[in-house]
Amino acid sequence: MPVDMDTGTLSNIFGHLWTFVSLVFEFFLKPFSRFHWPYMLASLGFGVLAWFIYERRIEPSKRTGILAFLFPKSIWLHPSAILDYKYVVIDKLIIGVLGASAVLLMGGAYLGEKGPLADTALDDTIWIVVLYTICLLLTEDLFRYWMHRLMHTVPVLWEFHKVHHSPEVLVPVSLLRTHPVNGILNLSRTGAAIVLTSGAFLYLFPNDISTLTILGVNVGRVIFNMLGAHLRHSHIWLGYGPVFSYIMISPCMHQVHHSSAAKHFNKNYGSQFSVWDWVFGTLYIPGIEERGTFKFGLAKSDKTKYTTVRDLY
Repeated sequence: MPVDMDTGTLSNIFGHLWTFVSLVFEFFLKPFSRFHWPYMLASLGFGVLAWFIYERRIEPSKRTGILAFLFPKSIWLHPSAILDYKYVVIDKLIIGVLGASAVLLMGGAYLGEKGPLADTALDDTIWIVVLYTICLLLTEDLFRYWMHRLMHTVPVLWEFHKVHHSPEVLVPVSLLRTHPVNGILNLSRTGAAIVLTSGAFLYLFPNDISTLTILGVNVGRVIFNMLGAHLRHSHIWLGYGPVFSYIMISPCMHQVHHSSAAKHFNKNYGSQFSVWDWVFGTLYIPGIEERGTFKFGLAKSDKTKYTTVRDLY
């Protein structure tokens, strides 16, 4: 029999739908998201720069146009890339956003950005803010390094992390091809780093502490995201030079980490800073002669295990 809906019921339904849609848009419009549009635009700019730098090294007859260089069909329409798109829609947008919507509807707080630029006055406490910002950034990145390394070296953790290494081509959304258990470990790692760093600073400086931020995001993280971060999961080679590569992980250095070549195994675990790889002996800085030679994905025995969204789960 038909169900009558009063105006209040319809209003609630449309309200819930709007909550869902707004959270989807926040994926691209909010600074805390790695896919915030300025970060993506900056990566596109670095991609154009890479085209100017590297294409002129190639014989004129073999050079490609800028659009073909940035968006080759063989990469963006590869079955592995299409699987990434499907997985992101299901795992991040449908499951993730619906989950966040449910929290909102139950009265939970949405943890987005904290506010505009840090409100701390430029007085004698600014050095505490700067020090806390740097320490938080370094501590979190150090924890990222060791959790990442454990995911590769502890067999049971590798079974979950290998989902992220299963793409045969890299596109920016390959970043999000991670098993939910991998995601939980990442959240735990980040939470532990924040608690330890904040606890130490609150003990030493028992006042309110804050970080230097841009639109609520740690300024160091914003700088990293603006340095072509999305090229890390792409076919585009971009290095930071022989000196700066000892400090920060460049896109081509992270591509090394995804390489299926034996000489690249267990290299470049760092997230933002390569100094951890340098200190702990896992650093690999590729030479320009390796450009275009990387092959991605898992061993042949594993390739057929990750061809559908269900397989990834």
